[in-house]
Amino acid sequence: MRELVARFLSRSLSRRGFIKSLTATGVTATAAQSVLESLVPAAQAQEAGTPIKVFQGTGGACMAEQLIASGVTYVFGNSASEDAQFYEALVDRPQIKYVLTPHEGPGAAMASGYIKASRKPAIVMQAGVVGLSNAIGQMFNAAKEQTPLVFYSYRSDTTRRAGRDGFEEVANQEQIVAPIAKYTWLSRRPDMIPETLRHAFKASWTPPYGPSYASWHSDMNEERTRTEIIAQSHVDPRMRVRPNPTEVERAARLLIEAQMPLLIVGDEVWYANGMKEAVRLAELLGMPVTQARQVFANFPERHPLWVGPIPAASQASVAFPRNADVVLNVGNKLMHTGPTPFVSRTAKFIDMRIDYASIGNVMATEVPLVADVAYGMADLITAIEGLITPSVRKRIEERASQVRDYAAKAHILTAEIVKSPDWDRSPMLADRVTWEVARFADPDACIIHEAGANVAFSFDFNPLGGRELFWYYGAHLGAGVGTAAGVKLARPNQQVICLVGDGSFTFGPTALWNMARHELPVIVVVYNNHAYSGPHARVIQNVPGGRMVQTGRFVHDYLGSPDMNMAHIARGFGVDGEVVHSVEELRTALARARRATVEGKPYLIDAQVARTGLWADKPWIPDISGVKQRTRKV
Repeated sequence: MRELVARFLSRSLSRRGFIKSLTATGVTATAAQSVLESLVPAAQAQEAGTPIKVFQGTGGACMAEQLIASGVTYVFGNSASEDAQFYEALVDRPQIKYVLTPHEGPGAAMASGYIKASRKPAIVMQAGVVGLSNAIGQMFNAAKEQTPLVFYSYRSDTTRRAGRDGFEEVANQEQIVAPIAKYTWLSRRPDMIPETLRHAFKASWTPPYGPSYASWHSDMNEERTRTEIIAQSHVDPRMRVRPNPTEVERAARLLIEAQMPLLIVGDEVWYANGMKEAVRLAELLGMPVTQARQVFANFPERHPLWVGPIPAASQASVAFPRNADVVLNVGNKLMHTGPTPFVSRTAKFIDMRIDYASIGNVMATEVPLVADVAYGMADLITAIEGLITPSVRKRIEERASQVRDYAAKAHILTAEIVKSPDWDRSPMLADRVTWEVARFADPDACIIHEAGANVAFSFDFNPLGGRELFWYYGAHLGAGVGTAAGVKLARPNQQVICLVGDGSFTFGPTALWNMARHELPVIVVVYNNHAYSGPHARVIQNVPGGRMVQTGRFVHDYLGSPDMNMAHIARGFGVDGEVVHSVEELRTALARARRATVEGKPYLIDAQVARTGLWADKPWIPDISGVKQRTRKV
């Protein structure tokens, strides 16, 4: 009877099943009904929100129960028979929705996009180590982008056959991803499955965010066990850290005394929902605002103090101001790809981040402020307000006027791009495609950017209720289309547009099938110049006088002959689309795309854009066959 009671309270046995099982032991139906009625209040109390409950069932069912307790709604997975008990458990647990993805990489990108846009947890499931291998690229992106994405895959070897080089077995599977995951663990027993999942979510969602990986032997999914299911809110530290008050005062004085302070914002501003504080801080000091490469737009780009992003290729080349004497970095990773630091050694540097481990690694830091940046900026604002005198206020107003003048001129210069002599050419300039899409996009559209070196200008991103940016950052290609599907899943009432290069698109088109299946009306615009433009440009930069430049024989970057038709690829996944060659065709296609999305259908536009660089009119294709193959006559 004790086991039956535990099964009933853990919801692995229905009321009817409890009565039937109890009467089978010899208890009368009346007595069984009386026992059931005495248990109902306990079951209801447990259901009503008790943070800890005892559950009895298969390891797969334990996994499902803990995911519910961890706040997970969507599971993104590529199916595997060893997870059968988990799938079985989902039939009676509508709280969890399983999203079947044809490939693990775009599936993980879809989960990542959902997390970014919803700020809610999700999990990615793969089939053993072979599925994990397909997803590792997106785990790398999650690590670089600091996305709190939890990965799970079983070990194909069972607890009684491990170490025999079995089918799909690899030694120390969890160690494969250890360098890029915040947490990796192999459960030793089925009753530890919920605990392992709780640890994974806690590690991923404790700032600074990042991916984690949980695993266990496949036979544990089928083994029955009794364990605790604990609400995630009762194990997470929910850490929000305020900065050291003494350091805040030091930073405030440096900023007040500065002649030309500069604010660099980063993704921690977005994650901490601190955009209003960033605007208030900039306005309080009248200081220019910029941003190095990040995933999100963390400051309104039409704000008069916004002076544009730091160009990725030139690192320290802040267009304005050139004479910054105090630089405040709030939440930007400042990814250094060369020996030159982002900020001149002559400027005093204040670094505010929760990512304490990276503070001081490259930049000599005058004032380190380890903090949740929303709290940190709020404290800094309070400290600065107490130091502003009439003479300081006059200096701030003069500086703000200077910054506003520069920002206004920069906007005018940006608009001058329409006067390019090739502006109306066909195939189109990539900048023209971007310009047209920006004019077409809704005021609150979400723009997913994996279009390589193409700049997403003229969108006027505004994280405070305007257009939002979800940029490709991690460097593993194939994230764009999947990310867009995940963003649309999280933001069903906002327009979602995916800008993706042709090279990147071919790494992850399978997410189009998810868009069609789940009616996720995303507009995908492919910049198709039939080439890898980024590698082409970098080769010219790195070997400017080399043989490829001299001969025009670039062996590594031409994707034409035959030309890929992305609209045909899309149709194969159930998504309508078309190829466009001119501005007029692009505008017509965008109008069709809008009508399709209103009907709940995704749409793809294959925009033919011009190649730039040193390609010959007829790009060279190396002959790798040696001899021409002929069909043998029979």
